[in-house]
Amino acid sequence: APLSPRAIAAALRALPERQALQQRTGATHAAAWCSLDGALRLVREDVGRHNALDKLVGAMVEAGIDPRDGFCCITSRASVEMVRKAVAAGITALIAVSAPTARAVATARRAGLALAGFARRDDLVLYANDARFK
Repeated sequence: APLSPRAIAAALRALPERQALQQRTGATHAAAWCSLDGALRLVREDVGRHNALDKLVGAMVEAGIDPRDGFCCITSRASVEMVRKAVAAGITALIAVSAPTARAVATARRAGLALAGFARRDDLVLYANDARFK
């Protein structure tokens, strides 16, 4: 399904309210599973960005969520490892608030993962499989 920049912006605006650890410490990352309309369905936090994504994937499996029915937002950069984890979990779109690495972009393109970075407020930069964004 196409991803709406409006839905992505809505998810990013709602995310800080669901980051209890970040509010208390200012030192955690989050990974969020969002429905196609931008509603936050699951949010997981950790001091490590990889751990936050791992926790999210585990919660998605536990909840029986189909990873093709939404998108993942992360409050970090998108490294090649983060892209590989998303692809391995069946996630088809990864939105990062910071930059992706060049290897992450190349891997996302090869794997068919829609990848956006610098996602802040109503702005984002499309890096891979931008046909998924409407």
